[in-house]
Amino acid sequence: MFNQHFSKSIEPDELAALNQQWGAAPLRLIQLEGDDPFLTGEHQLLTSDGRRGEICYVMHRGAPESGLLLHIKTYYPEGAYRLPTGGIHVGEQVFETLGREIYEETGLTVGVTPQDVRVERFLGVLHYDFLHRRIGRAAFATYHFLVQMPDHAELQPQDPEESIGGWEWRRPRELYAVADTLDAVYLRSSIWGSWGHFRALSHRFVAEMMG
Repeated sequence: MFNQHFSKSIEPDELAALNQQWGAAPLRLIQLEGDDPFLTGEHQLLTSDGRRGEICYVMHRGAPESGLLLHIKTYYPEGAYRLPTGGIHVGEQVFETLGREIYEETGLTVGVTPQDVRVERFLGVLHYDFLHRRIGRAAFATYHFLVQMPDHAELQPQDPEESIGGWEWRRPRELYAVADTLDAVYLRSSIWGSWGHFRALSHRFVAEMMG
C-alpha cells in the first residue's frame, strides 16, 4: 500500500499513531482524473509548496445531528459550500494542522477545557492518486476529524487570507446533497469542474461515516 509514490502523502507511522489513539479508521484509495486548472490554477494548487495532504474538520455544536459546519470562500462558485479543510505544511504533523486550521478559520482552539474545541473521532483518510492530463500523477490525502465546538462560541476567522465568505450548518445526511451540488459545479463553471468532483468525495465519505 505504501509504495514510493504514495508514501509522499501518507506517513505510515503517523497514520498508525492516529489509529492507535482514536481507533482504527478506514483508509481509501481513490483515483481521480483532472486537467488544468485543477492542481495548477489559482486557488486550486492543492499539491503546491510541498503539501502532502490536508485535514478536514467536521465540526458540530451540541449533537452532530443538529448540524455540521460548512463554509464558502469568496471566490468559489455560487452555492459551493463545503466542509472546511486546510493544507498540511512541509514538516507539519496532521494533528498540528488540525489545531492551526481550526484557529485560523474559526478563532477557536483545540483543547480539553469547556471553552475549547474537542476532538471526538478520527473518521478516516481518503488517499488520492491524481491522474492529471498535463502534469502526470500526484499523491494527496485528506484526513477527516469529527470535532465539537463549545455551544455558545462564535466563529471569528483570524486569517483574512482564508477569504471565508459565509457559513452554513447541514445535517450529516444532507452531505449527500452537498456532494451532488459540488459534483455539478462543472455545469456552471468549467474552471471549477474537477475541483468540484474532488471536493464532493469527502462529503459522501463523511456522510457514510456519520451514518
